[in-house]
Amino acid sequence: MEIQEQTGPLSAPAGRPPLLCLLCLVASVALLLPLEAVEEALGSAPRLAWCALFWVATLSLPQAERGSARWSVGLGLCLCVFGLAAHLDLSRGVTVPALWAIAWPTLLFAVLLAGAASRARKTQTAARHALLWFLLVPGAPLFAHALASWGGVPLPGWLEFVAAASPLDWLAGRVSGAGPEPWLPLGVAVLLFSSSATSLESNEEASE
Repeated sequence: MEIQEQTGPLSAPAGRPPLLCLLCLVASVALLLPLEAVEEALGSAPRLAWCALFWVATLSLPQAERGSARWSVGLGLCLCVFGLAAHLDLSRGVTVPALWAIAWPTLLFAVLLAGAASRARKTQTAARHALLWFLLVPGAPLFAHALASWGGVPLPGWLEFVAAASPLDWLAGRVSGAGPEPWLPLGVAVLLFSSSATSLESNEEASE
């Protein structure tokens, strides 16, 4: 009878970051370069908000059930980028309260949405999580923007509400220098995280 050695969390290999996180890292570094073309394109918008928009979108993506990439490594990379972006914004004259108003919701978005994606891939409800993510995170604000900008159609109230609940829509507002309080988008992030956690517990109970 063979005894299979189980690998604990501390003895597991460090793994590698997903390819999308490496691409996001390259894009973030490009945003932080002190080039005239970058300054003209981005203007006075906080670099932290731009980097947060890229990284939250990337880390929240639904994950495949199998794969050797470690999204926790990607989360570590994004924290390093956030620190560099905040330091650059401070040197450009952005105030500490303004940066803090972007930083703490961004950190919660990244941790909650990345955790939700990681948990959901281990359950049988991964497709449900992917659908909820698409509707609540990128889908609603993109659809609302398409209707308003290209179709010239007045947005119904329910669509404006759902679009405003997207963490990406909130971060896009911070890029343009506006944006309401982050409580509604944070509620969406908590909802996705809680849903994936409940599904993971149910899946573990069913396997016992």
